[in-house]
Amino acid sequence: MTEHVFTVPADYGCLAILDPEKYVGFVSEDWAIEGLKKHFINQNKNGSLISWGCSYGNWIIKLAIGPSNDAGYRSFVSGFKTNGKVLLTTYESLTMAAQFEDVTLPEAHEIKQVVEVQPGNYKVTVTQLFHTDQAESDEVFNQKTPHYLVSLEPANEEVDPVMEVPWFEGY
Repeated sequence: MTEHVFTVPADYGCLAILDPEKYVGFVSEDWAIEGLKKHFINQNKNGSLISWGCSYGNWIIKLAIGPSNDAGYRSFVSGFKTNGKVLLTTYESLTMAAQFEDVTLPEAHEIKQVVEVQPGNYKVTVTQLFHTDQAESDEVFNQKTPHYLVSLEPANEEVDPVMEVPWFEGY
């Protein structure tokens, strides 16, 4: 199994993986949160985005290519289709692309968060590795081990997408 570990600072909102060659970012110059959530779900239906809610933090994310048996506090599974690139991104970048037609992902500061994989279908499992009640604690904020595991397991056929933005709260 190939693993990549990233530390990604994020404000409240969400984290996501997407295929930068397939993802359509622009929504509207004056988008509203409900419309943005619908956009994320539609992009997930197309297999080009998987997003999940998070709070403020410097999140350590392990992106694993292959199946994983790591247990966590909660997880979900969704289908993903890629042309061969996966970007780990944040709510801030997603909203910039949603509002400004000339913003494409990855943004310049995210180039190192692009991972090349085999093109095709994947079963993606996103696992939260810390207790939700401690999300904003100093202990979780300062931990040195991954907060999230994103496992991309090659699939011979399409995997159903999740039809929501899991764990996206407060909006």
